Amino acid sequence: MLLMLKTFFTAIILAIAPSVSSLCLRQPPSPIWSPSGSYPLPIAITESRPNQVTFLIPANSTGPCQLVVDFPYRYPITSTGSDLVYVTALNGPAEGALVGALRFRPDSTTVFVNSFACRGVMAYSLSIAQGVGEVRFDQTLDAGMFMEVGDCY
Repeated sequence: MLLMLKTFFTAIILAIAPSVSSLCLRQPPSPIWSPSGSYPLPIAITESRPNQVTFLIPANSTGPCQLVVDFPYRYPITSTGSDLVYVTALNGPAEGALVGALRFRPDSTTVFVNSFACRGVMAYSLSIAQGVGEVRFDQTLDAGMFMEVGDCY
């Protein structure tokens, strides 16, 4: 009888426990810096003008927080010249550190930039790595840079 009760309660606990996939939140950048205050956010990165993305992470979020880039196939991205983009932390324990480098490509592939301990505000600068170049795209709720919060994989 005791074994049956133990098995029964174990089954109930497993049935109501959230699955790993339900523990993932894909957070887009905050639109507070957008000229319109909403999406789409125009992102324009040049050698003379870096761009900033800021993520507002919900309170009590469990990590990790993973910075990723994800564009649907053939999403409109303009790249000219040098298009390698450096990602630099603007706050937190790695403030001022280069935390990633990437090229923005509309190929339906999620690109992992780096993983961090979650904080309430996570901000990054995007700059052309070297030479003369430009990268432009519109950040939407479905395309661009995201902070994946929790166990997303």
